[in-house]
This record gives sequence, structure tokens and C-alpha cells, in this order.
Amino acid sequence: MSVFKPFRAVRPVPAHAAEVAALPYDVMTSEEARERAKDNPLSFLHVDKAEIDLPVGTDLYSDPVYETAAKNLRALSESGVCRQDETPMFYVYRQTWRGRSQTGVVGCAGVDDYLNGVIRRHELTRAEKEADRIRHVDTCGANTGPIFLAYRPSGAVKAVLDRVTAGEPVYDFVSEGEVRNEVWLIPDPADILALEAAFAAIPALYIADGHHRCASAVRVAEKRRAENPGYTGKEECNFFLAVCFSADELRILDGVATGDWIQAE
Repeated sequence: MSVFKPFRAVRPVPAHAAEVAALPYDVMTSEEARERAKDNPLSFLHVDKAEIDLPVGTDLYSDPVYETAAKNLRALSESGVCRQDETPMFYVYRQTWRGRSQTGVVGCAGVDDYLNGVIRRHELTRAEKEADRIRHVDTCGANTGPIFLAYRPSGAVKAVLDRVTAGEPVYDFVSEGEVRNEVWLIPDPADILALEAAFAAIPALYIADGHHRCASAVRVAEKRRAENPGYTGKEECNFFLAVCFSADELRILDGVATGDWIQAE
């Protein structure tokens, strides 16, 4: 049984979506990120690779880097570039590249599913990379990049996605690498319940990408649980941002990665 829940995303207003969107933090060097974001103050790289706003040579794991990331994340909301949805919902994210598409559900997966093996892994993680993202998640109070999960095809999930994507997306833009990005909202309570039930019938989820981000989100949850012995398991830290794609839509390609979203905590 897989737990997958709706959430209240902090996301760009449509007019700024293409400017905010950025590749994941770990597919480029600091120098490459600095070059990509130099003419774009709204790029999410100012959050995910905040050293680009500090002097060249700054220790990547120093306090100012994480503090700058948190400050830049707050600024996106305070300026009105990003807003948090008022009610929890799921989101549909479709990527199209060279005529081929994959469509995923964006929501929150459970820390306990990771710990008990419902979420399956195929990579070992490096302690130093975990430590970096642990501090980033903890200082920002948010998951700033989704875990890319795969699941065995589900007719129940597909039925909801087919119906929702028949409408107009709230975002539709082409990003770096000529990838078309489309996003739809799923606020309808009946659709939300249908998706939760459909994922509950799926026995396992598989990490396709994001092992370090996932492990770090789990470690932050464990830290916060230890700090709050009376935790109920319903606190937001017990869940982490993920996008789930049906395995029959996926191909293994070098250099193609999911975009960045934000789950506020």
C-alpha cells in the first residue's frame, strides 16, 4: 500500500512560471548555475544553488549558503512571484521532448513508506551529499525539488489524468533542452479521493531519480520527530514532495530531469 497525499504547493503565478523554472541543483556546477541565472533574478537556482549569490569561492556548505537559500525562497512569496494554494490538491505534470510525453502526478509520499521499504531504492547515497540537502531542507523548511518516482501502470490513476489533461493547463512553456512543460491542477475532492485510493492499491513505488533528496527529506523528518516526541505522524515533515510517473511511459535518457516545485512545511 502506497501513501500519496495532496498538498498546498507554493508555486509561481503563471506569468512567471518559465522564469522561475530551473533544472535540478545537481546537474550543473556552481559556475554553470551562476551563468544560467545571471540575467534572471527569479530563477529557482537562487534557491537551489544559493552560492551563486555569494562571492566566488564561498564554501558551498557554509551557513551563508543555506541562509541565502531560505531568504531567496521567502522573497519569491513575499514579492508575489509565488503563491501558496489555499487548499490541498494534486497536480499533473507533463513533459514532452522530441514528440514523446510522460505525465506524472505531483503530491506527497510518506517518510514511513521509505523507511519500511514500500518506496524501493536502487542506489546507495553519499553522506556528504545527504548532509548538504538535509541542511537545505531544514533551513528552508521546504522540499524544493521533487523525488522522481515510478509505479506500475494503474487504470484508476490514468482515468483521472486523462480527464484532467483534456482541459487547459495552468502552465505551458518550453524550458531548456526544448522540453515542453505543462501543469494541470486537481482540486476536485472526488478526484483527490480517487487518486489516494488508486495509490493505496499500488504495492510499491520506485525511486527513478532523487535518492539523495529523498534520503535527506527522511532524515529531516526523523530529526523533527526526535525533537517532538508527541508527534502524530500527520505533521508535514512526515511527507516529502514527489512526482509519480507510470513506468510504461518512461525511457532512460541521459540529461533529462524533472523541474522544480516547492512543498512548504
